[in-house]
Amino acid sequence: MIIRPERAEDAGTIGGVLAAAFAGPAEARLVRQLRADGDLILALIAEQNGVACGYLAFPRLVIETPDGNANACSLAPLAVAPEWQRRGIGTALVRDGLRLLAGRNETLVFVLGDPRYYARFGFDAAAARPFECAYAGTHLMALRLNGNAPGEGTLCYPAAFAELG
Repeated sequence: MIIRPERAEDAGTIGGVLAAAFAGPAEARLVRQLRADGDLILALIAEQNGVACGYLAFPRLVIETPDGNANACSLAPLAVAPEWQRRGIGTALVRDGLRLLAGRNETLVFVLGDPRYYARFGFDAAAARPFECAYAGTHLMALRLNGNAPGEGTLCYPAAFAELG
């Protein structure tokens, strides 16, 4: 399997992976809008024998703090085509993505998802609790990539997420 950054010519294929994994077009529309708005800081595609089988995006988030705004990112969406699931592709995408983000000096990543799945990567709901967010709850988790991450504030997602419905 090869994991690489997405390219412009991958857009249609990525849309297909997202639609298949989520049984509908909403996440594909989300990614198209994030891409069009310039809100993706990293997007990875997984290929097996030249066939796209997985996708992971990291949109830019902003944390409003009393001292000013700070950057963070979200892990969303993560998708593996149904026929490729349960083969470690999602895990490989997440691990590579987090490694690349740490190498780019990103400090904090949020995810909204299954705590049992994302805890294996170090995501923790307690780390997200100090942040005010429209998506707050037991499924909002955070992972600090280094000690420079803000400890609290208001978490602002890109406008495309409001349209996800």
